[in-house]
Amino acid sequence: MKYRFLLILFFVLSLTYGQVADLGKLSRGKFYSSAEIKDKHNNTRGYFLLYETDKVAKETYQLEYVLLDENLTKVTNGFITEMKYESWFFTAKKINVEVVLEGRKLLIGFADDIAGEEYFKRYRILDIASNELSDPFIYNKNTLVKNPEFDRKHSNVASNQSEEITFYNGVGLMAHSKTMNKKQGVTDRRLVRYDDDLNELWTFKYDQIKAKKLTTLSYLNSDNEVIVMLNHYLKNSSVTKYLNELSVTFINSENGNLIKEVPFPKDDYTYRIVDCAIKDDRIYVMGNMSEKTKEGFVHDSKGKGLYKFVFDKETGELLDKKYLLWENLLNNKSITINKNGVVKKEGKMYIHNMLMLDNGKVIAVGETFLNKPIITNNMYLFELAEDFSVSQCFEIEKFRNKFSNTNAYSSTIKRYGLFDFMDYQDLGDDEYLFFLNDNEKNSKNRKKTTLYGIISYSDGEFKRQTLNLKTETSTIFATSAKKGYMLLVENFDDETKATELRLEKVNF
Repeated sequence: MKYRFLLILFFVLSLTYGQVADLGKLSRGKFYSSAEIKDKHNNTRGYFLLYETDKVAKETYQLEYVLLDENLTKVTNGFITEMKYESWFFTAKKINVEVVLEGRKLLIGFADDIAGEEYFKRYRILDIASNELSDPFIYNKNTLVKNPEFDRKHSNVASNQSEEITFYNGVGLMAHSKTMNKKQGVTDRRLVRYDDDLNELWTFKYDQIKAKKLTTLSYLNSDNEVIVMLNHYLKNSSVTKYLNELSVTFINSENGNLIKEVPFPKDDYTYRIVDCAIKDDRIYVMGNMSEKTKEGFVHDSKGKGLYKFVFDKETGELLDKKYLLWENLLNNKSITINKNGVVKKEGKMYIHNMLMLDNGKVIAVGETFLNKPIITNNMYLFELAEDFSVSQCFEIEKFRNKFSNTNAYSSTIKRYGLFDFMDYQDLGDDEYLFFLNDNEKNSKNRKKTTLYGIISYSDGEFKRQTLNLKTETSTIFATSAKKGYMLLVENFDDETKATELRLEKVNF
């Protein structure tokens, strides 16, 4: 391929030339939306691209979807007709797209993007093998509606907007109704499982107010035997007043029956779930904890440590509890941290992931930060032994990024992507790659230089590498790709050149 765009400077890291995809040659339309396709292990399996090819009527557009595999090879494409809200006051910027993979089926969610908010949410299912795309459907007022009314009247938003539909790992298509019924303050919430033909298989209702508490469920993990949900109780029928009462709810995947609800310990802590793993006949729920708070959300400044709860998969019984208190690390030479989880000169510890290894160990991914103004500092990777003691603490020094005139809790910082940790890859056999942005966010172009950090974990050892991308004719962004690769996305200064995607292998 003609060398057109970059000089890659390597420091420790070496990359092997890979496949290239020119977005301008994949469709005759205008590219404006895409989504990464990942499997249940967080590994990239492909890319879903959306192009606008024609405007056929007011608010009505012809779109082309293009499906690429993990090697950036075109798998299939097709055309659909979609609507996009337009009025004198508001016009949707574009149609957002999100995708969820289950086997050889891809659930595609579309939504009109109006001022950063999503409206007219709707779904289709693409059978990848046959390239058959289903008619649109939504879940509205506890009913799955096929081919909802094709219009964009403002008065029609409530009846033409879907609630959450997704694939649960090993289970299939699930709809989650969170609609509030205002009559007498009663809720009407439920989980509904559907088969491949969109026929209802079972319904799990959780709409009763018990002891002035209201159940709210959020998905953690699942397989073909059990669905694991987090329950964070609300006060009465309020939609905003949470209580410091959390539990783990286990539901039978086959029939939708409740297996067991297990409350979190009633102690001096507030718990946050970071990850949930299902391995053999055990379920592992892991996260961080802080000093107890009124509404059950962790206190950034008063962190207490990490925990691991082990449950029996068949019965839901709690079998074991493990804790790592920050105060136990006061004399650890690898990190200067106090009993509240605050690292000296760096700030509080945010835990991004807790990854359960086949050998019983856990890798915890942490990043230090300050709330006001928002400043992100160094990262730490903790290797935790089976007894939950720290067997390794690997510090990753990086640029100190400051966002002036900002103030936010860790959950908001995470939601808006202001942390530098990017993603991870599960390579199998207890090997991982971790990716982070190592560049100054508030710098002015840095002469077209962008830095990325890559940390490998293999044979029980952490190693760090740095990718330094430098170019005079474009801007390059890097992100996680298929196993062992990074995806480089290059936007050229010359607007006549289309964006290019390129896979590069990480040698470690």
